[in-house]
Amino acid sequence: MEKIKEIFKKAYDESRKNLTEIEVYEIFKILGLDVPKYFCIKKDGNIEKFLNDISYIKTPTIVLKIISSINFHKTDLGGVKVVENSYNKLKEASIELLKFNDIDGIMGVEFISHSPFSLGEELLLGARSDDAYGPIIALGPGGTHTESFVKTLNKEFGVSFMPVLSVKDDRDISSFIDGCWILNYCFGKVRGLKPLIDKSEVSKWISRVSDLMKRFNDSSNDFAIEEVEINPLALSNRKLYSLDGVLRFRKSKKFKRNIPSRDSIRSIVDPASIAVIGVSEKKINMARIILNNTIKAGFSQDKIFVIKDGVKEIDGVKAYPNINSLPFKIDMCVVAVSVDNVIDVLKEVRDSGKVNGVVLITGGIGEKSGSENIATNLISIIEEAREKNQSFALNGGNCMGIVLNRAKVNTFFIPEYKMKYPLGKNPNMAKTAFVSQSGAFVISTLTRIPHIIPDYTITVGNQQDITVVDYLDYFVDSDIEVILSYIEGFKYEDGIRLIDIIKRAKEKGKTVVLYKAGRTSLGQKAVMGHTASIAGDYLVSEKLLSSAGAIVCDNFDEFCDMSFLSTYLAKKNLSRETFMVSNAGFETTGMADNIKILNAKAPSQSLKSKVDEILKKHKLDSLVDFKNPMDITPMAGDEAISDIIESILKSCEYQNLLVSMVPLTPSMNTLPQSSNYPDKLEKSFLNKVSLMIKETKKSVIFCVASGSLYDPYVDYAIEKGFVVFRDADRMVRSFEKYISFRGKV
Repeated sequence: MEKIKEIFKKAYDESRKNLTEIEVYEIFKILGLDVPKYFCIKKDGNIEKFLNDISYIKTPTIVLKIISSINFHKTDLGGVKVVENSYNKLKEASIELLKFNDIDGIMGVEFISHSPFSLGEELLLGARSDDAYGPIIALGPGGTHTESFVKTLNKEFGVSFMPVLSVKDDRDISSFIDGCWILNYCFGKVRGLKPLIDKSEVSKWISRVSDLMKRFNDSSNDFAIEEVEINPLALSNRKLYSLDGVLRFRKSKKFKRNIPSRDSIRSIVDPASIAVIGVSEKKINMARIILNNTIKAGFSQDKIFVIKDGVKEIDGVKAYPNINSLPFKIDMCVVAVSVDNVIDVLKEVRDSGKVNGVVLITGGIGEKSGSENIATNLISIIEEAREKNQSFALNGGNCMGIVLNRAKVNTFFIPEYKMKYPLGKNPNMAKTAFVSQSGAFVISTLTRIPHIIPDYTITVGNQQDITVVDYLDYFVDSDIEVILSYIEGFKYEDGIRLIDIIKRAKEKGKTVVLYKAGRTSLGQKAVMGHTASIAGDYLVSEKLLSSAGAIVCDNFDEFCDMSFLSTYLAKKNLSRETFMVSNAGFETTGMADNIKILNAKAPSQSLKSKVDEILKKHKLDSLVDFKNPMDITPMAGDEAISDIIESILKSCEYQNLLVSMVPLTPSMNTLPQSSNYPDKLEKSFLNKVSLMIKETKKSVIFCVASGSLYDPYVDYAIEKGFVVFRDADRMVRSFEKYISFRGKV
């Protein structure tokens, strides 16, 4: 790698950040990778010598190209010519190309015979530096129309990505190759095609470009590669050749993030003592709401304190004039003061050395124009506080607060009458942590699915110190079974850390549900080549995180659905064998129309005979046949529905049931008891089936296809432990996505 370093140093000394194609080829040759034979001439060089040199290239045609560290899209500029291998034709074309401005010279290159319009014979192999994930390899279809081609493909079949820093050995590279759709055409895995190349040849290119990126990145002491691209990487005679190469580099940042300790995070998620700064004794302000909410949550009043000069207590809580006057250390210090006072308060916290964890509610620090100096001062205070106390960390600022059911803490400042706090315990749920950069996302989500009551609900705000990923790293090694998370942006290398966290969760049988916000492509910024424009930030995150084993949600509705399914079905035995039943024909058809991966096989004759007896017992045999999916008709009552579901659950043929009922039928009990009608929810089939679910450990997903009149019916079903949807087609789509994930666990 020292010879490659010399190439970078020479370019850097010439005030260049981009290499020429010749320099890129030299790097590939050092790495032992194949490039065509080539000769070059400087702009003011001897053209006769150049023509004599390229006479050693014996291909019928020769490719002439301009050499430039400025102009990368040579074809678009007319700077590439495929010329007949004859002296006069080559001389004429060379003279014409040498007239270009901003070029170092031209090169004559061996023409590599291949079929550019055959899928798999032109690849794009690229790599780019990313602050979140480190160096990333990209592999996909190549050629001059790469961008338009990839955009027309489903995202599952476009470009594949591999984070270089997560590659441990050749098995990781082999797994990456196996997941690249375009390579199916190279390996003859598409009907009618023969293998064109061995896997080892592809592996050689990927591993050596990976080695290059591992050596020259922001953890290096000298140079970091921002982007390298080979397009096309052409397949010819069972070998791969670089037919074009661009590379951009810079000085290494040599940056390393100061990650908070596990002890500091433990102080915040499991505090034994709390102090609140900013409480008003005269009015109900934000800090006073937090104080009272934590008392109401059940936290010991003897272990919570107010920091306020001039008062002895507020709302029955003992007050100290300042942090220094505390006779003991505090695990969690909640700071809710104006932005003008926040730096002075935090300096006092720093100097005291008596606080392990700060929950900074105050906003307007860094995210608001003109507040950059406050943010810079805050970062310095955090670093100085940690030098004094290694267990110090800060959550926030601009955060909604934290709700900890195990520690009985509620630092949300939303008034109690505005929302149902996620306090208490839902016995139907898995142990869950909900960690979000956005507080508004948390309260919006939990008001939509109020039955989801996490053990830990944490809003992180603008991540001045502790990040979402820091918390996830903590919870994945705890007894938490499901992690829900909303992330807007990553701090340095948090993306690659998150991949490792997700893999660890997967190994432990845990579920990670993510919504990654910020979907603007990084590739719009100073796009150098195709790699940047097709490997945008969100696309990379989505592919890398889902490949690691997370459920990455496309929208907010899906996040709610996946959260519901994950927390309620975490301990269920699942498979793709699914039975579907409804009391309405359109629902039955709608469910069947949306099936892609579920196996809705026909029931056995034995099960059919049992259910036929049930239909006969309830006088439904003349109306309906037992098949999958089954339209049980609106004539079926709760007892008949319960008996049929029981038979299916007790059989060995199906692991999951999707049940969708239109509740308007008078045959079913779907409304709370009233003197105005005969319905009683206690007589619903839900009661008996809920017991069977616990007994069999199978999954019954329920849909109530109706409006708000039947909200009590939905609530009753959720209380009984059912996952409930309001649209049958959405139920099927969501369950299939969840099943797909569970197939990876």
